[in-house]
Amino acid sequence: MLNGMMSDGQARDQFLKDGYLVVPDVVPVALCQAVIDAILGYTRVNLHDPATWHWQKDPGQGGGHGIVPLHHHQALWNVRQHPAVYEVFRDLYERDDLWVTMDRVSYKPPAAARRPDWCREPVHWDCDPWSFDDLSIQGLVYLTDTDETQGAFSCVPSIYRDLDNYRAANVAAESRRHPDVSDNDLKAITGTAGSLVLFHRLLPHTSRLNESAQHRFVQYVAMQPVGTEADRQQRIREWRERLPPAWAIRQKIAGQQIPEPGEPARLTELGKRLVGIR
Repeated sequence: MLNGMMSDGQARDQFLKDGYLVVPDVVPVALCQAVIDAILGYTRVNLHDPATWHWQKDPGQGGGHGIVPLHHHQALWNVRQHPAVYEVFRDLYERDDLWVTMDRVSYKPPAAARRPDWCREPVHWDCDPWSFDDLSIQGLVYLTDTDETQGAFSCVPSIYRDLDNYRAANVAAESRRHPDVSDNDLKAITGTAGSLVLFHRLLPHTSRLNESAQHRFVQYVAMQPVGTEADRQQRIREWRERLPPAWAIRQKIAGQQIPEPGEPARLTELGKRLVGIR
């Protein structure tokens, strides 16, 4: 399931070696388009009207990174509970007992619409790499074909591959979660619509500004091994009441609604397991 060009074991070995893996054709194009439609409905962006592309009056952290604070639309849940997505994470973790994150989406307009205050988000880790060493897999789905100029996910595999030496040499670094790297150190990861891009939490990463004439759409999707009973009850509450995760609320992204409108997303049997209901 992981990659048609290699065995699951080879693909997992490559992921652990490089810190990232691109698995094409995981999410059907119809499911990708439904998420794009949800993003456009939420932001009221008209792809044919550049005047609408700056949908946030005060973009805050959304800015050049393109974050859209939408977590619980049915279209997003249809991607999360798509069996092929689960199978990829299951094969990488080599375990069945996983929960899916209730993450959000991203929209970056073409370069012609860029605001002067937008800049590439600093390269970062989503953890402290000196105190974290577990297998933790993050991911995103390219909802359209995405080339390296289109705001692609970018990372620094050279640091990941030599992380022990990096940690030893930079233990006193002023900012432990932001390595000092240049654009030349970044590797842009491209993919076709429906591709699932997986990356290890210990891989420093960011996403580039959209330098192209095309729109860029992404849904963030990750899975983690199951947690505590308290975690499970909180996850069920977030799904049922359409609440953003606590970490997302703390970030105060402009436009976040609490709770998000509508009814709880309809879940398949797999979806119920990925939430924690089953």
